[in-house]
Amino acid sequence: MKKILNIKFLSVILLSAFLSSCDNKDDATGYSKLEVASDVVATVSLISPLTSSQTVRESDANIFTYKITLNKPQSVDIHISVSQSAGTATDEDDFKFDKEIIIPAYSTVGTGTISILNDDLQEGDETFTIKIGGVNTSNTVLVTTLINFTIFDCFLNYTLAGTYQYSTTNCSAPTGETATGPITGTVSFTEVSTGLYDIDDASFGGWTGLYGPSGGVATGIQLSNLCGTISFIGMDQYNEVFTMTNLVINGTSLSFHWANDYGEYGDTTLTRTDGTNWPQLSL
Repeated sequence: MKKILNIKFLSVILLSAFLSSCDNKDDATGYSKLEVASDVVATVSLISPLTSSQTVRESDANIFTYKITLNKPQSVDIHISVSQSAGTATDEDDFKFDKEIIIPAYSTVGTGTISILNDDLQEGDETFTIKIGGVNTSNTVLVTTLINFTIFDCFLNYTLAGTYQYSTTNCSAPTGETATGPITGTVSFTEVSTGLYDIDDASFGGWTGLYGPSGGVATGIQLSNLCGTISFIGMDQYNEVFTMTNLVINGTSLSFHWANDYGEYGDTTLTRTDGTNWPQLSL
């Protein structure tokens, strides 16, 4: 009887030693445990032209991208949930998006996309909100990010591309220069996508009037026509943002006040050179 007990006791010792050897492996197998890093923080960054409040036209079928970056890598995959938290638009009918972003172990970056779908049906305007991050996110700290979308459903049967005569008056700069004008010339709108136009001089001659031939032109600003609502978007070569106010349309003439956040401004009238009238536009 004592011999049998000794055999059983020896078996227990051998089994314990075997399990202990498995538990001490360093190759992430068996019973080993990975060291999970602490203080790992994830940050969401929106890749231009995506913003936290986005207005889009359905017919453009845009695809937007964002990035999630860790401040340091983890030894395990990071799974970040993405969901629709509000809105009247329907997932997979009006838009689609990545439902989960996975940042692989020992990596620091993951990307996600949001796609607007064009169904060629005449519908009312719709909205939706995308929530990045949630209670299921683990092994990292991520402040939940919301991205709000408004989808306009419209079909434009005209283009604003072309070359127009401008007449600009009442220019002023914050450094004291003024130009009463009129300053005249031509400006071209070049369509780069549906309803989006490059402007070859967003000061419409105003910089030349203010600073002389060395004033140059304002480049980098675009004109957006979103279902008949127009606006300047982007920044010029000096990182200045332009705005448009006081829009008046009268046949072949379109007049407005432009200004930038540096403090330059002027009043401009654009006249069509093809003799046709401007479409009905608003700000």
